[in-house]
Amino acid sequence: MAEGTGRAPGTLREALPGTLLDAVGRLAPDTPVLAGRTAAELTAEAHRAADALKAQGAEGEAVALRLPNGPDWVVHFLGLLAAGARPLPVAPDTPGPEVGRLLGLAGGGRVLEPADRAGRPVRLEGTPGAPADDGPGVLLPTSGSTGAPKLVWRPEASWLTEARRYRDGVGLTGEDVLLLPVPLAHAYALGWMCGALLTGATITPVPPTGLGEAARALAAGATVVALVPATARLLATRQRLRARRAGPDTAPPAPRLRIAMAGAGPVDGPLDALFREAYGIGLARNYGSTELGGVLSGPAGLPPLCVGTPLPGVGVRLLDRTTRAETADGPGILQIRTDALPDWHDTGDLAVFERGAWRILGREGTAVRRGARWVAPLEIESVLRTHEGVRDVRVAARRRAHEGEDGLVAEVVVSDETDEEALRAHAARHLAPHKVPDTFVLRSALPKTAVGKAAAPVRYRLTTRALRAARAYKASELLFALHGLGALDLLAEGADLAEISAALDCDTRALELLLDTAAALGLLSTSPGAGGPAVAGAELAAFVELEERLSRDLVSREALAAVARTGIHHRPFEQRPPDDALVRVYQGAMSGPSARARTALGLRLVRARPGTRLVEVTAGPGRYLERLLAGDPTATGHLWQTGRLAGPVSEAVREAVAAGRVTTGPDLPHGDADVCVVANSVHDPAGGARLAPLLRTLKPGGRLLVDDVFLPSGAPDGEPGEGAELALDWLTHGGTRWPTLAALTAALTEAGADLVRDLPLEGSPCHLVLAKEAD
Repeated sequence: MAEGTGRAPGTLREALPGTLLDAVGRLAPDTPVLAGRTAAELTAEAHRAADALKAQGAEGEAVALRLPNGPDWVVHFLGLLAAGARPLPVAPDTPGPEVGRLLGLAGGGRVLEPADRAGRPVRLEGTPGAPADDGPGVLLPTSGSTGAPKLVWRPEASWLTEARRYRDGVGLTGEDVLLLPVPLAHAYALGWMCGALLTGATITPVPPTGLGEAARALAAGATVVALVPATARLLATRQRLRARRAGPDTAPPAPRLRIAMAGAGPVDGPLDALFREAYGIGLARNYGSTELGGVLSGPAGLPPLCVGTPLPGVGVRLLDRTTRAETADGPGILQIRTDALPDWHDTGDLAVFERGAWRILGREGTAVRRGARWVAPLEIESVLRTHEGVRDVRVAARRRAHEGEDGLVAEVVVSDETDEEALRAHAARHLAPHKVPDTFVLRSALPKTAVGKAAAPVRYRLTTRALRAARAYKASELLFALHGLGALDLLAEGADLAEISAALDCDTRALELLLDTAAALGLLSTSPGAGGPAVAGAELAAFVELEERLSRDLVSREALAAVARTGIHHRPFEQRPPDDALVRVYQGAMSGPSARARTALGLRLVRARPGTRLVEVTAGPGRYLERLLAGDPTATGHLWQTGRLAGPVSEAVREAVAAGRVTTGPDLPHGDADVCVVANSVHDPAGGARLAPLLRTLKPGGRLLVDDVFLPSGAPDGEPGEGAELALDWLTHGGTRWPTLAALTAALTEAGADLVRDLPLEGSPCHLVLAKEAD
């Protein structure tokens, strides 16, 4: 049965071009192969890049290609291959240490840097690596969905045979406009790109997070789009929201789209239905691997979790999981061979052939056997995703001593109103009893790969930094002591030891040791012309007073352990009576000169005009409304204070409320605001984290501004990012929604907004994030 479902390897005898650049050379010179570039122009640019790379000794060397999706990525990829190098594509945000590790595995050491201006050659940065004699080919990291990424080398010829599969099996033609909102560094996107280079289809690569660009490309006439399930879900959700706002007379969102294919992950029934509702076309399917490329494919309309049949030149068979013998009955381990790789390749997936198509049950290591029946984790995940409170889910086996007694564990990211009992009841209504998970584990987030697949579970191990952390409290206590002595204002002015000792009536010798230690720890500087921004003593003192209070109360070791046991919903902070002293200290730190400067900058970003109506959702006194009202007597607004530390409303806003210019409370206005500001509240699940209602406050053309702090994504040198400790504040007395800028950006996109600008504030974890309703 397996070999009969697709043409066997070796039956395709057409002579392919020798290289991908040769394929481009066979096209008519004026073929528009890239946005703004013809085949002739692409060929010339790639050859120029190749000549520059050869001159730098790139032949045979593994070279990292770390560029964003776009035409330049394609040019430099082809240039590396034409130079005889082995390109190692990585995502543009890959940290330097990770790039170095991958290059080390490949025997390379250099990273491609594009020309910084027209006419200058491309250059290679770093230490030259050892050349290999494998010939031109591509080095690709595996996805990391089953563990640490490994490197796979694929010769250039294998990409040409895969390109032929997209032409002959999927139906890509030279008349198509191919939209690629998938990382070009991923094998799935590369296969599509090579198919376009072979056929002459126009390639439109956009950043994976650029859903606005993708939507505009679809509206402009893209005929084929390659997607991963996560991107398909976001695009469809966004379009459905847009259609509801625009009404029935709006222009079709993708007037020429004929193929929307999802790969690198399963397509379940709800996702297929959502995409069809949004774009009028279902999701075609694609299955492959880094080693093999795309090997199975099927049209839209396949049953859930099915991936189609073998593409031309692909053979398929099943092996019994226990005996390893070939079997016609499933489930079994899926093995693939192709005309480029004639030996059988074990995919590691369990599959079954039913209703004329292959259905993937899951990884062999995660598929579950209960009694004599196989259970597909993907099916359970699909059902759980239909619960309105589920944002993400991963189901896996919990192995037990005897075969057939596996347990089922569902890790679920849910809304705050959804608990384990609700999930279990939902599963019981829609699944057979043997498919209902034994255990539900509620998570705040699940790790993902670059294309949105579930990554391997994170494992935590102690490092030597733990020893440093055990001593780090002494630096904080030293700063708190200097604050308690009243030294911070003097230190901000640059006083000497004698002046400080006399002013504070301290023992000079003991004080000198404290100050020298503080200088050695980097808390103070003794340089005559110390660089860096000036430190405002009063503002620093306010933050030190807050942190001192938190260290002995809300963020103490006892408080952290208590939250770990009780969970956020039952943490001690919510159980204690109101604390006016804590509110005073908190607002003193959060409403200082830096906050006022951010407010002024934020209002300039939103371009507030006379008569602006502003909605402010805040854990503060309403400083945006206060400043707007002070400068514009015609301005109006609405204030919603969130959280237990918001404190009293500012006097100016209180007067505006009394005068009827400002309304208050959690019932937000609808569709009449020019600006909605979320200040120090975007992480609060009961407040500013509710992005969709905030966007609904805006009139057409309105802007959403987020003024808040975010966790760092990691320092470029691999050192832990400064500011990571903010998570402990959120855990004990704040909110934990959208902890990183990337999480907020994805949430805004899903809510139907486009990111306009992100303005990070120097020397601070604060960002001003400006967004607008999607076009």
